Amino acid sequence: MRIMIIGGGNVGYYLTKSLSAEKHHIMIVEKDSSRCEQISSDLSSKRIELTHGDGTDVECLREAGIFHTDVLIAVTGHDQNNLAACQLAKDYFGVKQTISRVKNPKNIRVFEKLGVDSVISSTERIAGIIDRELDWADVNKLLKERSFNVRLQEITVEQGSNFERKRLKDLGLPKGLILIAVLRGDQAIIPNGETRLETGDLVILWGDASDMANTLEQHANS
Repeated sequence: MRIMIIGGGNVGYYLTKSLSAEKHHIMIVEKDSSRCEQISSDLSSKRIELTHGDGTDVECLREAGIFHTDVLIAVTGHDQNNLAACQLAKDYFGVKQTISRVKNPKNIRVFEKLGVDSVISSTERIAGIIDRELDWADVNKLLKERSFNVRLQEITVEQGSNFERKRLKDLGLPKGLILIAVLRGDQAIIPNGETRLETGDLVILWGDASDMANTLEQHANS
């Protein structure tokens, strides 16, 4: 996977070491020249590309290889710069997944509303999100190879959606679809018919691809 990291400070440095060890192709954008020199020296053996520049500048992102990026992670020390980098990546360059670090927890909801895919304050969780995305991709690839019409999908229960505050038995899921787990905070819940879904729950669905698509559409249009 090709990952662009905006910000080469301590967080960006940690992520680069961690993710490059997993054989990802890492591109770093850092505007401090002395920091660029240090990263280049320390990580010379790693498979990384380093660009000296501003991660909120369109030309800099283009030069750094944004068109070939699968995931952009913004981890500068300034929340507004992280948001700007993610918005440019998503809206201007069409990057599929954006992840942003925030220093002020009050900004989390704002970032989410403005389209950032994952907003977190823990460095370790950023690496975890990348690993989780790879695992899901691998599972679905295997499913497609073995069975053309079976999928695994996760969705978040949104406020006001058809899933919110409903018991599993009242969801009216089609027979070809099973809700196999509910992730709530640090808990992983194996649901039964009486399990009631709450706003913010991450639910994992397994089943027929067409039933999955119809259910996701209903959830999105609620």
